Amino acid sequence: MTWYYADGSRQVGPVEESALDDLVRTGVVREDTLVWRDGMANWQPHGSVRGVRPAPPPPPMAAVPVTADTSYCSECGRPFPVSQLVAIGSASVCAQCKPVYLQRVREGGQGIGTRRYAGFWIRFVARVIDTVILTIALMVINVPLQMMLGVRGMVNPASMMGLFGVLTLVNLAVSCAYEAYFVSTRGGTLGKLVLGLKIIRADGSMLTAGQAVGRYFAYLISGFTLMIGFIIAGFDDQKRALHDRICDTRVIYAK
Repeated sequence: MTWYYADGSRQVGPVEESALDDLVRTGVVREDTLVWRDGMANWQPHGSVRGVRPAPPPPPMAAVPVTADTSYCSECGRPFPVSQLVAIGSASVCAQCKPVYLQRVREGGQGIGTRRYAGFWIRFVARVIDTVILTIALMVINVPLQMMLGVRGMVNPASMMGLFGVLTLVNLAVSCAYEAYFVSTRGGTLGKLVLGLKIIRADGSMLTAGQAVGRYFAYLISGFTLMIGFIIAGFDDQKRALHDRICDTRVIYAK
């Protein structure tokens, strides 16, 4: 028996019953994911068609000590002993990620062991989306802050400069927190996630929160170079901007 399931606006399948069980265990297919097979009149939530099949939680990262024999899964970025990773082409994948990785390959997506690097223009569009999101968020923060600091009563240059300094620090902190949270937990900012992009280390692992903060400040350096730090991504074989080179990161298509 083969099944189809909905991944956002995409229809994925057909997948065998056992493969669907693997997708449930890895969290790709959830109770509310719409599924369909021959004989069904309409698409229905997986939980109501096949029943609730709870997936075991992934092992905590602390359970795997990082040693010389430790490597990282190219998909989820968690550390594992080398003996527990499966080599598929030039990629190393853990047992939990293997079904999803192979399914994506069968669907004609990213080839085994290869990476599709995101170029200058799609990254530019992603940054525009992030800028719009941050602008709205900062307006919500800055307007009450200005009222609280009594901006209307500030008539001398020293007071205005002080307010400008406070707002600059707040905006920098919010932007840095936005970048660090989404990059370290989701693999990319909202702009990149919308466009199907992901930020990884050279070994395929996700960035930690500290590394994401460092990359954000390296990103500012790319801007201070009269934008040359961004433009060089269009001429690099792995589409690396200056901040990618500084932090040894890559921006790839997630699928």
